[in-house]
Amino acid sequence: MKNFFSIITLLLLIHCTKQENISLRKFEIEKVEFTYPSDWKLTETEGIDSYFSYLSKDGDTIYIEFGMYNPKIYKSPLQDNLFRQVTIDGTESIIEIPKTKYGNFASIYIPTIDSAGGFYMFNKNGNIEDFLRIYQTLKLNKSRRKKPLIIDLKEFKNKNAPPGIVFYEHNCLDCHSEYHYEIGPALDRKFIRSKGRLWFEKYLYSIKQPKEIPISCTQIDEKDSLMVKEMIHYLF
Repeated sequence: MKNFFSIITLLLLIHCTKQENISLRKFEIEKVEFTYPSDWKLTETEGIDSYFSYLSKDGDTIYIEFGMYNPKIYKSPLQDNLFRQVTIDGTESIIEIPKTKYGNFASIYIPTIDSAGGFYMFNKNGNIEDFLRIYQTLKLNKSRRKKPLIIDLKEFKNKNAPPGIVFYEHNCLDCHSEYHYEIGPALDRKFIRSKGRLWFEKYLYSIKQPKEIPISCTQIDEKDSLMVKEMIHYLF
C-alpha cells in the first residue's frame, strides 16, 4: 500500500512538472495574432502568394492560411455544421463548429482583413476543446483586447439559416463574381458601396429575374433581416 501511494505521488509530481513547463507562445502575421501552448509545434511552409503553416501535437493539426488569394470557402457545398458571424476587433468573421460536442471540426474564417488578405484557421481531427481554446485568443489589427472570444453553441445557426457572409458566398457568388460579369453583374464592394446601403438592402429583398438567362435570383425573406444586416456589416 505504501508503494502504491508513492507511485501515485510520483506520477502527480511528474504531471505537475510537465504542466509548469508548458507556456504560451505568440503567433503573429501582419494584422493577425493568437497564442498557443508550447507543447504544440509550429511548422511553416513555403507558399506562393500566400502564407501557409500548421500547428501539430500528438496527431492533432491546426492549419493556418493567410493571403490575397484565399478561395471563398463557402462557395463549396455547406457542411452539416453550425455557423456564427462575429465581429472580431472590428472585422466581420465566421466561426464554424460541429453540430454536437462530439464533432471535431472547427474553424475561423475572415474573408478580408482591412482590405488586405483573408485568413482561415481550421482543423480536421483532434480534440475540439483544445482547438477552441486557441481560437478564442485570436486578435486582429494590433488589438489590445484582453477578453477571449466567446463561442457559445446556443447562438450558432445551421446551414439552412446561415449568417450573412456564408449566405453571400454560398448563394450570391454562384452567379455574381466579385471581380467580373458572370451570370449577373459583378458584386464587388466598390459597386455595392456606390449604390448605397438602402439600395443593397432593397435589392436583397426584391424579386430579381435576369433577362439573359431564365433563372431567378435568390430573394431573401424579411424574416431573415438579421442575415441581411450581417451581409451589410460585411460588405460595407
